[in-house]
Amino acid sequence: MTCRPLPLLLLPLLLAACGSAVKGSVGTAPDPVPAPTPIGSVAKPDPGDQTQSAEEAQLLRELNAARAVGRTCGGQFMPAVPAVTWNGYLAKSARAYVQDMATRGFFAHVDPDGRWPQQRAEAAGYTGWTNIGENIVGGYAVGEMTAAWLASPDHCAALMSPEYKEVGLAFMQEAGHAFSTYGVQEFGSR
Repeated sequence: MTCRPLPLLLLPLLLAACGSAVKGSVGTAPDPVPAPTPIGSVAKPDPGDQTQSAEEAQLLRELNAARAVGRTCGGQFMPAVPAVTWNGYLAKSARAYVQDMATRGFFAHVDPDGRWPQQRAEAAGYTGWTNIGENIVGGYAVGEMTAAWLASPDHCAALMSPEYKEVGLAFMQEAGHAFSTYGVQEFGSR
């Protein structure tokens, strides 16, 4: 999927979705050597810090409730998919990104330094990934963000993608920035 600029008539309420990337499309550092796995067990990737704000917990509940119901995104039917699990590294990336967008006054998937969601996720510690995706939103209250993402065909398709197994979410509300609120969904699988 190609990210395209949104028409200006959507201001002040903006959404942006950027599709998944496949590992290898962005240069990556070598993965750390994993600890030995006992025979007969499967090592699970480290989920990172599980701390969530009240707003992040609400957005996660809304996200998983939405994924539990089949729906049409644009003209494409998307069947129900399993819930995503919280990933602290993706949340760290999302939190840093909402702050960056607000502080530097931009709204895009590529930051002013040219970094894409995949690069930001890796910098936050999310390694060994196979898919990364991102939804961003500005100008909505926390209780309106999921509905706004679902109303947009590209955001809805990202939110309903069975490729994603983990998520990190961030919400920021602060007066004096381009939007009074920002939200980010960082999706991943590994």
